[in-house]
Amino acid sequence: MNLQSVWVTSRRPPVRLDCIQIQHDTPDAPLLPPDFIHNSSDISCDGTKRSKEYKDVAKARAEYNVLRGDKLSQHRHRKFVFGAIYENLFPGFLEIDPFMADYDVVIKLASGNESELKVRLVSPDDGHGNVNLLSAVVELGRSLSGPGNARGERVGDMGSMHAVGVKSVSSKEVYKTKENTAAKAEIASKVMREWLEDNMRSELGTIIRKDVELNVEPPPSTAAGPGSRMMISVNLANSPHYDTGDSSISIGIWVEDKPGQSENWYFVLPNVSCNGSRGVVVKLMHGVVISWDGREIYHCTSKTKQGIANRTYGCMWTSATR
Repeated sequence: MNLQSVWVTSRRPPVRLDCIQIQHDTPDAPLLPPDFIHNSSDISCDGTKRSKEYKDVAKARAEYNVLRGDKLSQHRHRKFVFGAIYENLFPGFLEIDPFMADYDVVIKLASGNESELKVRLVSPDDGHGNVNLLSAVVELGRSLSGPGNARGERVGDMGSMHAVGVKSVSSKEVYKTKENTAAKAEIASKVMREWLEDNMRSELGTIIRKDVELNVEPPPSTAAGPGSRMMISVNLANSPHYDTGDSSISIGIWVEDKPGQSENWYFVLPNVSCNGSRGVVVKLMHGVVISWDGREIYHCTSKTKQGIANRTYGCMWTSATR
């Protein structure tokens, strides 16, 4: 009998965590700084691309704040530093382990408003009809190849990001997607929506209502929701950022080809503190679901050790850009 399946079906009510988020551009930010700058010309005297690792937390934070104003980062609306990656985590953070419990993380923002992040874990048996949810998302991820059609190395990310569905409501533009990937995205979207109807109905409703408000006309790949646009990452590591192009909250599910093999796989909230912690991280594993407002919560994904012949995927749904 699968231990995870038994645990998921008998889990306790969600654990509430009350946290605060500081602004991304204060001297103390990030509370949890990245330890690695990847392939950036901003750390070179002559514009040559180079990488650098930091062992000291104060030095890493100071360098990050210098780089915020340099050429590769200063014009980015998403407020990130080009190539700033979490390869190793400095101590002092709070780790949220989805295997132990569900979590509702209530974050007081620098503005004084609150934003909620929810963490859940899918049972290996969950699905709709004869379609298993986790298998459907893995099959979608396996259909992807190449550098992706969204972000990627040009903004300092490692791994790739692929977009499916509606890019812009006003222009009615949709992302170009391989036929095989579009078909698998349609299946994964349908079964994910069914799971959300039973487990995160309120969060699903906010995305659906936003698409209705915007009068979105999605292609078949995202017509069933959970949102009219989806982003699928492959072995992603990126810099902390805001999702300024989104129109709603996001809901993501993380899976891997070989469940349980990946290490150092985290969803990082570098400016969030809970009970005095310097940063908060969610431990990612096969079947983790997170809902959050990327327009308000500064976030990223760590550089993961996937292991042999393994890939990690993050599949996120949101409403399209206006």
